[in-house]
Amino acid sequence: MNERRDRRLSAVLGVFLLVVAGGALALFSVGRLETPVVLAQAALLGAAGVCDVVAATDSQLTDRWAWYRWNGLGTVLLGLSLPLGSAGSSDGTLFLAVTGIGGLSLAALGFDMLVFHGRYSRGTRLD
Repeated sequence: MNERRDRRLSAVLGVFLLVVAGGALALFSVGRLETPVVLAQAALLGAAGVCDVVAATDSQLTDRWAWYRWNGLGTVLLGLSLPLGSAGSSDGTLFLAVTGIGGLSLAALGFDMLVFHGRYSRGTRLD
């Protein structure tokens, strides 16, 4: 397990999520973002991006909370945002179920990093 590599990946993912959330706000600011579900998804994606960028940097925030806990929180938020994209659509329940299972899987991995310091998803605790 290479902490430096993991933190770099966290930075890349965080910037990507911020670009996606910002793009959604810019492109859909008139029509679809008035829908609370889409607005919540964009907000969760943006918050996940911020958490991942914080995890990648050495700052006072990572002094208080370890980088992997910030990464875990970002992963939980990303997992919660996934099924919101298909909630309330007429495309069908199958797509909502698939994105819900994927989101739940991500949220479980993030919860392990956040609460149990990666004990179950990485095999050993990171602290």
